[in-house]
Amino acid sequence: MSDSTEQGVALRHYLDVVRRRKWLVLLVAIIVPLAAVVVSFLQTPVYEGSAKVLLQRQNLASRLTGIPEPNASVEEETVVNTQAQVARVPAIARGVLRQLGLRGTSPQEFLQSSSVSTSPDAEILTFNVRDERRRIAARAATAYAQQYSRYRREQDTASIVSARRVIERRVAEIEESGEDSGRLYDSLLNREQQLQTIATLQTSNTKVIEAAGTADQVSPQPVRNGVLGVLVGAVMGLGLAFLLEALDTRVRTARELETKLHMPLLARVPPPPKRGDGEDALAMLAEAEGPQAEAFRMLRTNVEFTLLDRDAASIMVTSGLEEEGKSTTVANLAVAFAQAGKRVVLVDLDLRRPRLERIFGLERGSGVAQVVLGQAEIADALTRISIQPGGEGSGLQSREAAEGSLEVLTCGSLPPSPGEFVASHRLPEMLKELCDRSDLVLVDSPPLLHVGDAMTLSADVDALVVVANLKKLRHASVDEAARLLKAARAHKLGFVLAGAGQQKGYGYEYRPDERHSGREHELVA
Repeated sequence: MSDSTEQGVALRHYLDVVRRRKWLVLLVAIIVPLAAVVVSFLQTPVYEGSAKVLLQRQNLASRLTGIPEPNASVEEETVVNTQAQVARVPAIARGVLRQLGLRGTSPQEFLQSSSVSTSPDAEILTFNVRDERRRIAARAATAYAQQYSRYRREQDTASIVSARRVIERRVAEIEESGEDSGRLYDSLLNREQQLQTIATLQTSNTKVIEAAGTADQVSPQPVRNGVLGVLVGAVMGLGLAFLLEALDTRVRTARELETKLHMPLLARVPPPPKRGDGEDALAMLAEAEGPQAEAFRMLRTNVEFTLLDRDAASIMVTSGLEEEGKSTTVANLAVAFAQAGKRVVLVDLDLRRPRLERIFGLERGSGVAQVVLGQAEIADALTRISIQPGGEGSGLQSREAAEGSLEVLTCGSLPPSPGEFVASHRLPEMLKELCDRSDLVLVDSPPLLHVGDAMTLSADVDALVVVANLKKLRHASVDEAARLLKAARAHKLGFVLAGAGQQKGYGYEYRPDERHSGREHELVA
């Protein structure tokens, strides 16, 4: 398989998953943004004020003395980032709280609710403060910028102030000693005057260039949260859909069954109608003109096609698990063949859970067990079934019906050991005798899994059909059934998808009130 083909198959698989889980994806995609918007409206509004400070690099002392600045070669980006870190010291936070009179807030709490950001192409610091009170957020941002500028000015002039204090102490000592006429004294006075001049002329290296005039609401933002919720909800919905798909072990499509069983799909048959007593009714008799009966006619036709090049007098109908619909399927198929003019014998060899008696409304009498044990003759154990539509049950065949006939051989009294009974050499002899007196023998067998009866019976029939119900099957059971079918001796005709219903594009029918009233419903694959 080429890469493009594999990609196409994978894409189709993903689309199938989304289509099957579309309501889950839509539900999550709606709930998540709706919840985000509701939570946004329930949150307390938070406001943010911003003030900007311009950084300047000047050193008046270096200019007056001609001594170069020690950090003159440091890059601007490094200086700005360094000052952004300096602005986060607790001393500045304490100054802001004192200026605003916020005694209930600690410096750490203030620093957590504030931030300092840098500009990539300018030596500018932006001071941001968030608070639930719009006025406090704006005032705090401006105070934060002002306290940083004050702190920076103190740091820039600290060395000058310290030098003046040292010189002042030395001058005072000389004056006390009476040696105030020497060169040292005059030099110290000149140096003190110079430092005073520098301190007077020294300006701050920072300047508040933009105070926080007002504070903008930064949270909640319902529109933004709603848009993000849609994106997150869509991703979550898709992720949940694919997660459930991975955890789901059910077989989804007939195509999967075809691949796993290595058998073709013969037909899709709908769930059986119900009788008044709650038992399954036969669509071929109860609703002969309906689309359900047409599905079994299609099954009959496809079985005939598969047997064109093969002489098969007996066909076993089985399933992987119980309650997949094999008994009603084989009963309807038997009626369909009989109505098509064949002499059909339907044998119930599901000796563990026989169903044909209830389906046809028969009373228990002599059956398979009695015939095999020699306690009854085949002719006496067979029950003739009316195949006239509307005549479901036992009775004489109508003259207006087709030339075909349907006889049912029920289980009769159940043997104590069904597994040993089906392995008896007399059972194949009975099936051969039934084939001699009919055109087709249909066998209702136990399911393939859990018991070995069906595998034993597969050696006594010419062909087999598997009934599968997607609601019952799991990948593990299908794989096990495929392994058993591979070992079965009988020719595998295909499988029937039971309980599938009518799917769009699968068939059509002529209605009695239309122009072609009276014609049979036609069903096309």
